[in-house]
Amino acid sequence: MNQKIKIKAAILEKTNRELVLKNIYHDSILSKNQILIKIQYTGICGSQLGEINGIKGKDNFLPHLLGHEATGIVKKVSKEIKDFKKNDKVILHWQKNSKNDSRNPIYYDERSKKINAGWVTTFNNYAVVSKNRVSHLPKKISMKEGVLFGCSLTTSYGSIFKDFKINLKKKNKILITGCGMIGQTIITLLNNSNKQIYALENNLKKIKFIKKNFKKINFLNRKKSVMKNYDYIYETTGNSNIIEQSYNSLSKKGKLVLIGVPKFNENVNINTLGINYGKRIVGSYGGAAVPKKDIIKILSYIKKNKVNLKKLYVGPFNFKKINLIINKMFNGQIITKPILRLW
Repeated sequence: MNQKIKIKAAILEKTNRELVLKNIYHDSILSKNQILIKIQYTGICGSQLGEINGIKGKDNFLPHLLGHEATGIVKKVSKEIKDFKKNDKVILHWQKNSKNDSRNPIYYDERSKKINAGWVTTFNNYAVVSKNRVSHLPKKISMKEGVLFGCSLTTSYGSIFKDFKINLKKKNKILITGCGMIGQTIITLLNNSNKQIYALENNLKKIKFIKKNFKKINFLNRKKSVMKNYDYIYETTGNSNIIEQSYNSLSKKGKLVLIGVPKFNENVNINTLGINYGKRIVGSYGGAAVPKKDIIKILSYIKKNKVNLKKLYVGPFNFKKINLIINKMFNGQIITKPILRLW
């Protein structure tokens, strides 16, 4: 007999408003390729801040759940799933391991009103997740560190090594625009390589963080003239003016990776002649990551380069403080990945 599951969740009911904390329910019946997971830790990504602010325009799915990076423990799997079992420790990620999406889970509140959700949500202490958004947690990675593999590490690694595969043996000149969570992670992954690395940022806390942790980084800010002739630029701000400036700062055959997302009603103006002569632009969609395969590659890379993951997150914080943490992110007071504890 199936018994409905009581779930504590943070729900986006209206854009530009705080999330609503309340109990919701699921009937615990799993459809094909669905996994029920008890979430231990979740991260908050810039994408969620964008959703809350309605950066992509009208949200047609309100009210809905949020979050796309977490770690947890498998509690139940649909009958055809053989490669996950109860009590497995897992990473939840928004990138797909395969094309086989499950149905969207159905949640409802105490008044039986439907709460919409995608194939993975993590601002809820129990989540029904599509199998293709779940990977096993490596034994050498803690549950808190594992959250980073749900988005920022896979996106950053893919942006460097998949969107435009960089040659680490060549002494490239690199610019990272924006030193938020993705910018910090890109810098972390490239810091030990033989590169000329520049960072563009205005937030004083982020500047201090970069200077403290990355001694070799050449720091710029928007008030100074940005240098030219970069071989690679990783654009993480989504600011239209900075995107234009980045394109104009490329070398003749330089590559621009667009990671940040502009507002839905903003346009970018560039002269495309540079593309004819060899400049390249690519929009990164999660670094084209396939987490099941790429998590192993990232583990190998961070071990070889002695990457310290602990400096990339802060917390864990109590889940009840989620709106306070989000406000501190909006205000630039929290600059690294905030980790929330669901239990």
